[in-house]
Amino acid sequence: MSESQTSDSLDDVHETVSSVYHDLNNPLSIISGNAQFLLEISREEELDDQFVSSAQDIKEAAQRMADSLHQLTRLKEQIKENQ
Repeated sequence: MSESQTSDSLDDVHETVSSVYHDLNNPLSIISGNAQFLLEISREEELDDQFVSSAQDIKEAAQRMADSLHQLTRLKEQIKENQ
């Protein structure tokens, strides 16, 4: 693979990572915010433990996914710096 092809491939990777980050980060923020809202309501209304546990699971899963997206973008930036 030539240097030009490698550069083009890396540019494609950067563009794809940026697109995936944007497309997933916004919905994840909404999910996380809504889960936090549900947790606050569940405490105020003293809802059952199963409801609280489910809302907490959703919030934690959204946070893990957001963390993975951030790691992916950091990796993208490291690759870009090493070009």
